[in-house]
Amino acid sequence: MNAILDAVATGALWDQAASPAQPSADDRLEKQRWKRVLEADRTRLLMTQPFTASLALQLELVPVLDSRLATAATDGRSLFANIRFLAALDDATRLFVLAHEVWHCVAGHFVRRVGRDPERWNLAADHEVNALLQHDGLPLPRDAVYFKSMDGKSAETVYTWLAGRGVRQGQVQFDDHAPSAAGIGKGGAGQALVFDPDFLPQAGTSELARVWIERAVGAAQQVRSWGRLPGGIQTWLQSRVAPQLPWTVLMRRFVQRTCGGSRRWSPPSRRHLYRQLWLPGMRADTLRVMVAIDTSGSTSDYWSQFMAEVEAMMGDFDRVDLTLVECDTTISRVRQLQREDVGRVMREGILGGGGTDLRPPFELAARNPPSCLVYLTDGYGPLPAVAPGFPVLWVLTADAGEPPSWGEAVRVKSSRRLDDWAA
Repeated sequence: MNAILDAVATGALWDQAASPAQPSADDRLEKQRWKRVLEADRTRLLMTQPFTASLALQLELVPVLDSRLATAATDGRSLFANIRFLAALDDATRLFVLAHEVWHCVAGHFVRRVGRDPERWNLAADHEVNALLQHDGLPLPRDAVYFKSMDGKSAETVYTWLAGRGVRQGQVQFDDHAPSAAGIGKGGAGQALVFDPDFLPQAGTSELARVWIERAVGAAQQVRSWGRLPGGIQTWLQSRVAPQLPWTVLMRRFVQRTCGGSRRWSPPSRRHLYRQLWLPGMRADTLRVMVAIDTSGSTSDYWSQFMAEVEAMMGDFDRVDLTLVECDTTISRVRQLQREDVGRVMREGILGGGGTDLRPPFELAARNPPSCLVYLTDGYGPLPAVAPGFPVLWVLTADAGEPPSWGEAVRVKSSRRLDDWAA
């Protein structure tokens, strides 16, 4: 198979001709057949890798016969695949190529290269994608790009690591990372140049990359209802969801309101000095916070953002006891957390998906009142009849209605954002 791939990639199956032709009638029939094959592949992928397959549904499958595309490529909207390339692959490798293109979209590689060397960047991007596919349980073909020592590292990190090591020999790249309908194509003996009118890739944008992250986070919530999302993929996705709220400032306000001058805050927190940030550190008592997460179905798009805010809150204080309550119409889970528990909690995800009742966490808190209660919600649900005797911070989604008449409220601007990919 590698010999065939090499022949396709080097253009040996094409002939340089003065004027390119379009696919023949027989070629068009063959393209239709391969589209049905790719659609069947996508269905098969759903049985073994439901997370990746659900994202593959977002791509239009476009078999082509075109001298300008030797293998496969994606522009974030369509998956283009040369039918001669597809004919050289076995069933398992075709599944791999389909999943591989999906993860290039999720990873936003079409906007992340910026001015980097294309050849080295292509290796780095393929490594990042293939490592994620392994975490999703998809076997990699022999000689696929993968550097075991760099598993879990970003393409940018791998790109730097590859400097001075030279291009790795014997590793197969199954796709074109910069598809373009411009140019005259590659030539070779035996075949005329063919330009397929269906091969019309478009330029990638940062906004499209953001859309793919949103799709991936949404798909992750669906997959959690079928089974646990692979830890490596969950960690990768979570790293793309950035907290938005200044928890040090917000918590200091609540502590001062609750305890007056009895709680001592002493700048700086030593944990932030290496970043040259002068943030207050809590010296004496441990901060006791209850965090309630609205896990109703209407907030599912925000669950990863909610967990990013919890992680940031835990990280901003030297000493904090946090009670994490997950509630839709009833409380589904209560966990007592210390800072060292955050990683485990992030991997375990969230339980919920039903209706909404905002009252149960307040009933629980009334038994042993915390320093404050933070409620992450869209605000749509029954509230306690009267305000509790402890401070409450409502962290509302961007699409929430008017905040409750008691407590303080802040909003998260959106559920997700791109993590400096266009920088």
